[in-house]
Amino acid sequence: METIYDLEYVQKRLKYVLLIRDGHMTISEGARKAGVTWKTMKSWIHRYNECGIKGLLNKPRGRLNPVPGNIKQIIVDIKTENRSRSGRKIRDILLEGQGISLHRQTVWAVLKAVGENKRVKQTFKVYHDFERSRPNSLWQVDFMEGIVLEGVGLVYLLVFIDDHSRKIVGARFVTEMTEQNVLEILWWTIEQHGIPSQIYSDQGTQFKSHWGKGHTRFEKVCKRLGIGTIFASVRYPEGKGKIERLFGFIQDDFLPEFRFISFDDINQKFDEWVKWYNEKHEHSSLCGYPPDSRYKNFTPRMPEGDMFKIFAEHVTRKVRKNATISLNCNVYPVDPEYVNEKVNVLVFGNLVRIYGNSKLLGEYDSQVNYREKMLRRVHTRLVKKDGMIKFQNEKYHIGIEFVGKRVDLVIIRNQLRAFLDSKHLQIFKLRERDALIVKVDR
Repeated sequence: METIYDLEYVQKRLKYVLLIRDGHMTISEGARKAGVTWKTMKSWIHRYNECGIKGLLNKPRGRLNPVPGNIKQIIVDIKTENRSRSGRKIRDILLEGQGISLHRQTVWAVLKAVGENKRVKQTFKVYHDFERSRPNSLWQVDFMEGIVLEGVGLVYLLVFIDDHSRKIVGARFVTEMTEQNVLEILWWTIEQHGIPSQIYSDQGTQFKSHWGKGHTRFEKVCKRLGIGTIFASVRYPEGKGKIERLFGFIQDDFLPEFRFISFDDINQKFDEWVKWYNEKHEHSSLCGYPPDSRYKNFTPRMPEGDMFKIFAEHVTRKVRKNATISLNCNVYPVDPEYVNEKVNVLVFGNLVRIYGNSKLLGEYDSQVNYREKMLRRVHTRLVKKDGMIKFQNEKYHIGIEFVGKRVDLVIIRNQLRAFLDSKHLQIFKLRERDALIVKVDR
């Protein structure tokens, strides 16, 4: 049977009271170690001296007036009907509707006993449908969540739609949700349909940096083209309702209808589906008319100037004494007259262009290891009709598919490396006809 000594809080108080009484610590030390005030500790000692251990029990808080069971049930029913109601609100409802007078803390205690004491606030947000009044006033862009397709693997769909007409102006399945893929599809879309006034996107890192507005390549390209960027509010999917509904339709109408054998196959079939969607789909939001029916009667603003310069990343490099520059762990040759001068480097995808005083000095493929080619003597050979090249009185088999192409040859130790282009590198052992290693960069 539980006694007063079994109460944990009584044992704690008694320990410090006895230590202080026997002179092992002062009242201040005891209060500090017990985590109470000096006044509380003094009260414990006084109550123990007056009533013994019973004086250390908690004092009852006033006269207890238990709430009848039927009233408790009424309180709980009022709360569960609307969990945003506070104890004060329930008290007022009881007084006005039932004539029952209770303190709001009594109501709270009843709710706490059944786990309904927390107030769940309801928030109401007014949503406004919007639609731009003309084509190319606003484009929406977004990635559809990744899906795994048999025969293809994990893919993502990037889509640009016109807000006024719901026309799909640009779309492509890609293997990565990168900023580069966004820019490549935007370039193609602008060449086909002109430049929009604004583009609406979410706050993904492909579109907006965590450092704030204006730091991503996407934003810089849009600024050069005179496109305003609008970013959706966080946790507000309703702002992208048009494109989200389109993703649902693609998942219901396109993906289940086809089987795909390759990555190119899915994009080829999707291009045909997009053509049907824009020209023939009876869109419910357009009174049954297809999107192309509204994408008309306007003059698109077409891009001016070199699109590569607009979309490329711009960096500056100083030409070193050996007439090269370094960029992304690779080196590129530059005209020696620019040694110790700064040049402008433009990069988009795998293409690198170097400009000095607005003059194009060279164009390179970033997938080619120019450092290795420049550090060694480069020999050039033409692939003959039999797919062979001749080097140092020995023939090497390159491949019939490369007949008529020039091959750059570099000797590295006992290897002969044949660079056909940025995606094909064959490595031979010197004076052995067949390739020792065939490396294909992707």
